[in-house]
Amino acid sequence: MTSPTKAPARWILLLAFGCVYFFWGSTFVAIRYGVQYLTPGFVSGFRYLAAGAMLLLVLPMRGVSVRINRRDLVRALVLGLLMLTGNNVLLGWAEMYVTAGYAALLTASVPILIAMCESLIPGGAPLNRMGWAGSALGLAGLIVLLAPVLRHGLVLHHGGNAEHALALGTMVLVVGIACWVVGSLLSGRWPSKLDPFVGAAWQMLFAGTANVLIGTAAGGWHTARWTPGVFVALAWLAIFGSLVGYTAYTYLLHHVPVAKVATYAYVNPIVAVVLSALFLHEGLHGSQWVAMAIILVAVAIVTASKSKPKAVARTA
Repeated sequence: MTSPTKAPARWILLLAFGCVYFFWGSTFVAIRYGVQYLTPGFVSGFRYLAAGAMLLLVLPMRGVSVRINRRDLVRALVLGLLMLTGNNVLLGWAEMYVTAGYAALLTASVPILIAMCESLIPGGAPLNRMGWAGSALGLAGLIVLLAPVLRHGLVLHHGGNAEHALALGTMVLVVGIACWVVGSLLSGRWPSKLDPFVGAAWQMLFAGTANVLIGTAAGGWHTARWTPGVFVALAWLAIFGSLVGYTAYTYLLHHVPVAKVATYAYVNPIVAVVLSALFLHEGLHGSQWVAMAIILVAVAIVTASKSKPKAVARTA
């Protein structure tokens, strides 16, 4: 979609930022709640199936063709499996063991990791001194955040249940984050002329199908507990997390500098921590608060550096 020549009203931009900040931050809490009753494959799968189907129904009503050629179909399939299956299913799995705030805070490192990878791989955008300083600070914050896991090592049969859960959840989440980083880098090097909303719809449809199959293979239909709260969580994730959040994000990318849009990365964890405390009675503790401050400052520095990483949509 091409951006209009007329500048959008300020209130529309503020509303779009508010949607990305709040709704994407809230998804960590909705996922954390949902995986207590459904397998992670179902939480992610039904969300993306619903969102993708709704987009494919709405877009033709607005005169947008949803037809896709073979090349874009393969692209949507690969990126969907990496970013919406590999990342989101593993995020849900991790949130069976760690709090929503912890998961959001660890995920906040994504812009830093993408910026570092972009600087190191051939053809990538190199970081300047400010960018490297922010990246080094971000790594220090991650070390503080992961200190309990690093202190006890990644041997899961040692320690109590709390240490076991933290180690397992952290390892699963790190793999999920790696899937997102790889998908983001691949997306930037695999250009497409397809309308971004159409591409997102097909990615969600493919990934949603795969995720439901994963949930089925994991015995999700036998263990599912379909409470009213679960339906609310799935509806929230599909409508506000995927449809409204992604639409607002895409709108901002067409009207606002990428560096400003990327600020979601250090607002989402704050929203997640606050909502997690209000609705799930969870929170950060001890060194995690210090890590949060360090990581958020680091993300801000990397975002503000001259060589800015491309802002890429979250999956949570």
